[in-house]
Amino acid sequence: MFRQRRSVAALGIALLAAATVLSGCGKDARNDDGAQHIIDAGSTEGTKVDSSLTESTARDRINAYLLESLQGLPPSVSYSITSDNSYLGVMHTPSLTVPCDDRGHADGSEVVQLSYWVVGVPTGQNAQYFELIRNAWTARGWTLQSDADSRWAPVHTPDGYVLVLQYAPAQDHSLSITAGSPCFPRAAAGTTAPPPTEIKRPS
Repeated sequence: MFRQRRSVAALGIALLAAATVLSGCGKDARNDDGAQHIIDAGSTEGTKVDSSLTESTARDRINAYLLESLQGLPPSVSYSITSDNSYLGVMHTPSLTVPCDDRGHADGSEVVQLSYWVVGVPTGQNAQYFELIRNAWTARGWTLQSDADSRWAPVHTPDGYVLVLQYAPAQDHSLSITAGSPCFPRAAAGTTAPPPTEIKRPS
């Protein structure tokens, strides 16, 4: 999945970019900058179009999952479109809506995807925090994909959403997170509300 890819981060660092949720690509596909950001579907949730879903409700659900995913982590950790690493800069397109067409949906269904940097990780502790975040996700009952490894960890929620934790390819290997929705009708695409620039756990 995430078969079709587009650049979303500043300074040419393409990160976790667009495409189809739960399609058939494997994790080894990379974009031109070397960013590994593709999910290989491990379940059938989300393989059909959810006619009751809209882009707005899908984004709200993703935001809720991102907020929920911070539970159990140190309060210093949050998600932001601005990386702690100045080289990586600001993610200019944190939210993307793209077609499901490569999964054979001739009706023109869409998915929405949100991407953020993981910020607040102490210097030199990316590996420890990768494991901490991944374990916090699985502790919530989200299913870790079978081909996950120490640098790429997709999880599937019971209602067909996918969250992916991974390393950026450049400099200090900062962590990033992307989340994608199930397919929804193209007629339900569109929202005027911008995505949040930062997601923090409530104090």
